[in-house]
Amino acid sequence: MGDGPALDPSLPIDEFRRQCDAGVFALHHLVRDVAPPHAVVDVDIPVTGGTVPARLYVPRAAYALPVHIHLHGGGWWMGSIDTVDPMARELAVGSGLAVLSVGYRLAPEHRWPTAPEDVYAALEWVASHPPELGFVPTSVSVGGESAGANLAAVVSLMARDRGGPHLVAQWLDVPAVDVAMPRTPSVDLYGSGYGLEVAHMPLLLGWYVDEEHHAHPYVSPALADDLSGLPPALVTTAECDPLRDQGEAYAAALQAAGVVATLRPAPGHIHASSWLTALDDTTSAWHDATVRELVEHHRIVDGVR
Repeated sequence: MGDGPALDPSLPIDEFRRQCDAGVFALHHLVRDVAPPHAVVDVDIPVTGGTVPARLYVPRAAYALPVHIHLHGGGWWMGSIDTVDPMARELAVGSGLAVLSVGYRLAPEHRWPTAPEDVYAALEWVASHPPELGFVPTSVSVGGESAGANLAAVVSLMARDRGGPHLVAQWLDVPAVDVAMPRTPSVDLYGSGYGLEVAHMPLLLGWYVDEEHHAHPYVSPALADDLSGLPPALVTTAECDPLRDQGEAYAAALQAAGVVATLRPAPGHIHASSWLTALDDTTSAWHDATVRELVEHHRIVDGVR
């Protein structure tokens, strides 16, 4: 959520965002190299008040393909389709799914509920079979890391509540699902010095949403009164992450509500390290096991199995 250099609120937001995004770009060499997808296409998705950029990764030429909507992390205020470009390429090539990386609008210029509404509009756009896709979407899943995982969980709730497009799965990687950040052992143990500074969160959350809305389920999905009827969930957590406990609690709450939910913890890992697949074998194995399960959810719906 809040990774990056020491906070300097006096910086113009564009410059501060540029500096923090540069830190993500510096990690791109830790993502595995893959063969190029069949096609990579930039598209503009219509949303309320304009359009948002998205990048579509098509792994192979086909009349019909399953689609995974990916949402970048970055505390709702930083990150872009460019910061996650190698990760999205890897996911498309490794899974065989078409991947749509969505550049939802960022805070503080665009406060809540802009980001989840942008993502929901992208979901509806995909489900409408737009010609820009170049293929027919057979099934759709959604996922992201950190703040992107928050948006994936929120949009899963929105789709259920609104009778919207069907989602076959939600992949929640190191998810922020309770922005009030309840005091848990993982917060105490890993709240500083492990890639995600808890002390930064009040400032960054203040850019995104007013405190009076923190308990809204479309801000903190873990606080929803009813979690039943949601798509199957893949929840990946990292041992040395302050968000670990709330991710694990959310997986348990989904299971208690009758949702098929798989928890995949990663011993020794820090926040948002799951994409750094060239770092070591444990990272790539953790990532690949989850990708295989994500693909399986699409196959079940598409009738392959």
